[in-house]
Parts: sequence; C-alpha cells; structure tokens
Amino acid sequence: MPLLGTTLFPQQDKELRFCKGLSAIRFHTAVSHMALAMPRPFATKSGSYYLNVRVPNELREVARGRAVTLPIAGESVTVTVSDKVYVSLRTKSAREAKERFQTALGRLAAYWDSLRIAPLALKPDEVKALAGESYRDAVTQLESDYDFNDRIEAFVQEYDEATQWHLDHGVDDPKLAERMASIEMQYPLALHAYALRHGDGVLSREEIVEAAFGEDARQLVAEKQMQVDETSIRRVAKELVNIAEAFGDLAMRRLASADHSDEIGKNLPAWKAPVTPVQASGPKGDRELESIADLYKRWCAYQTDKKAASTLRRYGPSLESLDRFWKGKDWRLVSGDDIFAWANHRRDVDGIAPRTINRNDLVAVSSIFAWATTRQGGRKRDENPARGIKLDVDRKTTTREKHFEDHEVSAILIAARNARPSRRYPRASASRRWAPWICAYTGARIQEVCWLSRHDIRQEAGIWVIHFPTTKTNVARKVPLHPALVDEGLLSFWERAPAGFLFVGDVPQKEGATRSQQEQRASELAEWVQEQVTLEDGVSPNHGWRHTFVTRAEEANISKRFSNAITGHNHGKDVSDGYFRGRMSALKVRMDRYPRYVISKS
Repeated sequence: MPLLGTTLFPQQDKELRFCKGLSAIRFHTAVSHMALAMPRPFATKSGSYYLNVRVPNELREVARGRAVTLPIAGESVTVTVSDKVYVSLRTKSAREAKERFQTALGRLAAYWDSLRIAPLALKPDEVKALAGESYRDAVTQLESDYDFNDRIEAFVQEYDEATQWHLDHGVDDPKLAERMASIEMQYPLALHAYALRHGDGVLSREEIVEAAFGEDARQLVAEKQMQVDETSIRRVAKELVNIAEAFGDLAMRRLASADHSDEIGKNLPAWKAPVTPVQASGPKGDRELESIADLYKRWCAYQTDKKAASTLRRYGPSLESLDRFWKGKDWRLVSGDDIFAWANHRRDVDGIAPRTINRNDLVAVSSIFAWATTRQGGRKRDENPARGIKLDVDRKTTTREKHFEDHEVSAILIAARNARPSRRYPRASASRRWAPWICAYTGARIQEVCWLSRHDIRQEAGIWVIHFPTTKTNVARKVPLHPALVDEGLLSFWERAPAGFLFVGDVPQKEGATRSQQEQRASELAEWVQEQVTLEDGVSPNHGWRHTFVTRAEEANISKRFSNAITGHNHGKDVSDGYFRGRMSALKVRMDRYPRYVISKS
C-alpha cells in the first residue's frame, strides 16, 4: 500500500496525520458483468493478451467516459470506458490470459448491472457507513500487516527531513516548507492533503475534495454494485475527508504508544445496502418472504455451536451469490433448474472453475437447503433442490508433485532462518521464523502450529515433545521434537518466549471477527512464503510440508501408521488404524530416523 505517513513530530502534526490517513486507506472497485456471447482474450501480433470488450448498446451513453477499475494480475487497473473496454492482461501466456480475463470480465459485468439501476440518494447514516467501510479496511491492514508501521515511519522520516532541509536553506515559513516537501514527494495525495488543510489558492474546497476523494467515493459505490446520484457521491467524498483524518489519529496513536483503542470504529454505523422493495410472494400459505440470505442467517444461528466459524464464513459468499442471482426472492421458490442456471452463471460470468463450483458453491448451497428440509430447519421444503446438481469438469492434469523439491525446501527454510524479529510484533515475526521449520519436521498443518502455546513444548519422561492441542480432526496429539529443531534453536526460543500463544496475540482479537487469529496468521504466512520463494503452480506454501513429510517418511522406511500418528492422518481402511496412537518412545525412534533437510548455502 502506498502511504503518506503519520505524525511523529509536533510542527507537522495535523498535516501529516491527515496526510497519512488520506493515503493509507485503500479502495477496491468491484466491477463485473458482460452481455456479449463467449468473449475471450484478444492476442496482439506481439503475443500480448488484452481484454477487448464492447459496452452493451443500452449502456453506451451512460458508460462512456467513466473510469472503471478491474482486477488484473493481483492489481487494480483503472481504464476509461469508450465504446469498449480495452486493457492489457499483462501476460503472453494463454492460460494466464484466460484466468485473468475471466476474473476481470466477471467484475466488469457487475459494473454494467450497477449502471442499469436507477440512481439512489443515500441517507446521512448510509453515507457515514459507506465511508466507514474504507476506515475498517485500513484498520484491518494496520493490524495484519506488520511491515505497515515501518513504511509509515520511513515516509514520515523522509517528509520530515525534506521539510527541515527547506527550513535550513532559506525558507522561513514552516507552511511553505511543508508544501515544498509535499511537492518533492511526487505523490498527488500529499498535495491534496496539504490543500485540504491549508487551501490551494486556485481551487475551491469542493474541487479539492473531488480531486482527492471523488474517484475513491465512486469506487466505493461501485464495490457495492450500486448506482447513486452525484449529490451522494459528493457527500461520501466529504465524509472520506473526516475518515482519513480519524484514521491518521488512530495510526499515530498506535505508533507512539500501546493504545489500541478505536472509539471511531466502534461508533461507526454498520453498512447495510439500501433496501429496494421486492415484489414477490412466498409459497402458498406463507405470507412472509424469506430470502436465501435470510435462510443463511438462520442456518448460521443454528450452527454457531455445532460447526467451525471458518465453515460458517466459507459458505457465506456462495449463498450471497445465489441470493443476488435469485434477486432476493423467496428461497422456497428455487428449483433445481434455477440452481443449475446459477452454477453456469458462476462459471461463465464470474469466471469460477467448475471444479471449485462443485466443491465449494454447490456443497454450501446443498448443505443449507438440506438442513431446511429437516425439523431443525423448519421443514419448509420437502426436497433439496440442489441435490445431485454438478457441472461437468474437464479431466485435471497434474503438472507436478505436491511436495516441495529440494531447492524449494532449502529456500523456504533459509528465508525463515533470516526472518527479521520485530519488537512491536514479536509473535508474528516468530511465526515466520519457526512455523515453517516446525511444519518441516512434524508434517503438521499450519493452523495446528499457530495454535501452539508456550506450555505445548515440554519434556515428558525425558523426551522433548510438541503437543498440538487444536487440530483439524479435533483429536489432540503429541510428537517428539526432531533433533534438527533443537539444533536450530527452537528450545532457546521457547525458553525466552512469554506465556500464551507462541505465534499469535500481539494485538487483541478484533471484536466480531469471524476468523480466528490462527487462521489469519496461517494466511499471512502463506503470503509471506510466496513473497520469499517462487513456487510452481499447484504447490501450497503451507500444506506442501505435509506432502513433503509423508513422502520423506516413506523413503526413510517409517511405517504409514507411525507417519500418520505424527502428522495426524487417519485415513486407513483398517478399523484398527483408529486404535493406534504410538507410544512416545516408539515415535521418537521413528522421528530420529526422519532425515534432516539439506540446506544449500546462499
């Protein structure tokens, strides 16, 4: 994220606090939906691929000249609409071009849909809540990206030094020195922030607000797939000015102290899309309409203490997508044909792979509709309309094994060994240092490692063990510590570690969060590994250790039962497999036999 910094010095307090807030908030534009039959990537003579799609005829007048932002190669790319949308997919690979095209096309299609809706006028609370979405996104990144503060401090130092240089070289007015520093930063938002605080001398405040936040306000609206009037856009932009300053205050306070309170975020109204009346009647005998979204909420309330929070969260996008496709009508009117049509929409418009639709979307929908046929679900339908529905899937070609190659093992473990410690976020930095090594020598799942506390590494009957208390199978297990982990210094780290979780807990769990800190850390570690090491497609940066451990255990003549006992697998067809656990002394003999990884020098 590009940033403008925060205030660590008195003379630029208001300006830089605001400046930081203005630049740190990221906005993502959701744009999707295409009305052309079977569009595909366009290849130039040079071999580069482009998205080249005509605007639907009925939208040309309203769409021409608007800026639309599309997700391409992991980045947000903004392009101005003419009679078509033409933008590079940034690849010469046909396979990559197809994937990027479908993602961008799906986002573009929803943008067309938003233009078909009559503009709404947002209420004051809706304006504040919509702008508040950007505040919450920025706070989330502040909490999850522990390089973020380093980048803020670097910017502040650069800004401070540039301002001081002008003061030392003939500029007497501090305000002028700050303006010159903003110009030298070569970052437009720095000048916008300065102008909003001190005035521009040429543009009116309304024009400055439009320049600084007008496009961001439009992107926020587009992300919600809404069409609002220009008055509402201007009001959202003005509210973003306040949001930026509030976020600057928060970030500055967190930099300068251990105060992590957030009164602004606590008091922001929750975003709820404006309700458009739906003229639909429920099934015969039912007066009250219940949408698919309502059914999903009812299912979540029932399953809260029965299913993992990650499962409840994972089903959400699928049910929300079906609810949008069904246009909020009563779920009891959905037929199997309707669900099949939605599944095809997910494939053809949203660009989701059929295999993913079958395994994720249709499983989620079928599970919830099946529950609705039970007494617990109210028996509001006699049959599950999603039962038996699947899309055809092309035969999958596996391009390589899922375990790590030797050079990948070496690169990941060296990166972990060289991970920088952080005083501000010691547990997060420790996870980078030790989680890959623990996975490498236990075959544990990454979330199992993230659940480890200090008391989970201990000595029992003379054997150092790691106790995994929280596992995918809900069966805790203990494994002996491999000698390589001792030599690497894990016990030295353990001796210095404070009580509590080893790898999470630097900041309190966010109230109302649907993902545990362990889940968040596991995702962050996957991203970090991929930033450090280039892995081939199909190789998981975290789960690859399980494949690697099992593969090498087999090569070392460690029996499958002992290997399963160490990794927590229990897939044996023999009923007695469920009875076998392995005594610790016997597990240690096998663990000592597990070969050390060869770490190449770099």
